[in-house]
Amino acid sequence: MNVDIEEIISRELREVASGLDVPARPPVPQERHRVRHLWRPLLVAAAMIGVAAGGVTVLVTYGDDGGAQQASSPPVETPGGDPAVRPLTADVPAVPFLFDGHLYVDGKQVSGTWSTVRQAGGTWVAERSDETWWWGTSAEHHAVPGTVVSPPRLSPDGALLAVATTTQDGEQALLIDARSGETVNAVQTASTEQGDSIPFTVVGVTNDMKVFLENDRRRLMWLAAEDDETVDLGGTAPDQWVRGNTSAGLIVFDGMSDGFDDAVYLAEASESGALDRLRTLPSEGVVVNPSGTWLAFGGTWGGEAETISEITAQQVDGSRQLALQPPDDRDLQAVTWEDDDLLLAELYADGRPTGMARCSIREETCLVIDLL
Repeated sequence: MNVDIEEIISRELREVASGLDVPARPPVPQERHRVRHLWRPLLVAAAMIGVAAGGVTVLVTYGDDGGAQQASSPPVETPGGDPAVRPLTADVPAVPFLFDGHLYVDGKQVSGTWSTVRQAGGTWVAERSDETWWWGTSAEHHAVPGTVVSPPRLSPDGALLAVATTTQDGEQALLIDARSGETVNAVQTASTEQGDSIPFTVVGVTNDMKVFLENDRRRLMWLAAEDDETVDLGGTAPDQWVRGNTSAGLIVFDGMSDGFDDAVYLAEASESGALDRLRTLPSEGVVVNPSGTWLAFGGTWGGEAETISEITAQQVDGSRQLALQPPDDRDLQAVTWEDDDLLLAELYADGRPTGMARCSIREETCLVIDLL
């Protein structure tokens, strides 16, 4: 009798087990210690018991401190293991941008009519139609002091603002902390040659406080972290002209290679004033993403010249290149990057800006942005 009961119970248990839909155990990474995964078979067993009993099992994960945490969906990863990126949408740009004379910051229109804007690392600097310059880290803006001699420059991380100005104290270059608004350092830049005062302009600034100044006759590197120390680049880097700064390095024009394909290049500057070439650039008019991994250039319009409507994007190391096509029958012009994947561009028709587009390197496509 006992044998019959045991056989009946065993047969019923097998029938119940065969009807359970139990997910396969996930593979255990080989490089981890197996002790980290001892809980997995226990959870599977608990799930089986819960289903068989008609109950509901709620899974939780545990932090390093042993406390329970809510389970969350894993981040979306791009092919190749790249970190998660923002989706390509038609939303208003997340960075400061200019369109049709209107400046937008944080989705708000800044009062006034504006002619140009630069942005980096959450900081922006722009020129108003009355030729005054303003900067900010939000829609609230601050006047750049003095009479600005040339367009101010932002360091790649947006923490520093370098500007050449003329004040009652004479011509000087200022380095401003864009987070606090305080002047980090200043240096007098008056240069008198043949009886004439030739003002210096600011052409670049790095995250480590190297400020590059030039006029028609001289080129200087101001080491702002070292008070007023300057280096004459005419002696340390003959006929090499700094054109700007990016997160991938300085944009430099080689006057001795004018007319050749390698005349424009990325460089690093040493404390002694040497410009160490990193790699050749296709042109001076490149925009580089925040991490310094991708650059974009091209997109032209108007006149009798042949129109190149697309933007070329390439990895800074030259390992990959792609063409970003306009989303409609208008032409594209690269403007700035929102993040490491998304590029902002202006849309042109008949030689004038008529809208904006957002392009994704990951998706290799562009779409029209819904402006305010």
